[in-house]
Amino acid sequence: MRSRALGTAGTVAVLLVWQLVGMTGLLGPAIAPPLEIVAGIVDDGVAFYALHVPVTLASAVVGYLWGNLAAICCAAVVMTVPAVERFVLQIGIASVCIPLVAIAPILAACFNGPVTSAVMAAVSVFFTTLVGTINGLRRTDPAALDLVRAYGGGRYLVLRKVQLRSALPGVLTALKIAVPAALLGTVIGEFMGQERGLGAALVVAQQSSDVVRTSGITLVTGVIAGLAFAVVGWIERATTPWAPSTAGASA
Repeated sequence: MRSRALGTAGTVAVLLVWQLVGMTGLLGPAIAPPLEIVAGIVDDGVAFYALHVPVTLASAVVGYLWGNLAAICCAAVVMTVPAVERFVLQIGIASVCIPLVAIAPILAACFNGPVTSAVMAAVSVFFTTLVGTINGLRRTDPAALDLVRAYGGGRYLVLRKVQLRSALPGVLTALKIAVPAALLGTVIGEFMGQERGLGAALVVAQQSSDVVRTSGITLVTGVIAGLAFAVVGWIERATTPWAPSTAGASA
């Protein structure tokens, strides 16, 4: 309770300082006050954001699903065929080490706008889910593994009957962390010449030096990411009540 009160007080203090700095222009015109940003979002209204938010969400969801599916499948292959682990991990490390802004122009030259954004989202989530799934699969109780093997179960049966259930908390945690990454990858992909989407709107606002709208789009994007993060977190708690991490988060 005390930590929550301190967190709330800290947030209020930051907002007050932000408002003061924005109103006085101490750090230049590039910082808009929070109240002005909220007013700008209201002025833009539903018509503006209804034009861009669905496009970004559609690309983010597609990329999120395919990227996570590829990561989970690759993790399953690693557990059943250990010889490919090094190769798969090298692919995952490459996907996270190469800056998104560096690969976005290449993807934009190969695909159309929405596909580019979806691929960027998939690349953004791949490594997080890959590592989380592999770690989860390796935390299986050795006694359960020995029991299935004693009854003649092979690697596939061990994976399906024991390891996947044991890995579920780790997989869901990785999926939760991947939500903001998918949205970020989508927005960066939309920088590459798209006409609609939050990323495209952000580029236009920046080119027009519209600080208020730029900050408003950023705030809306952050709110969407936070809501999606909370939804996946709720799914995590609902589906893995036995997981210690879930209990700790609930407390």
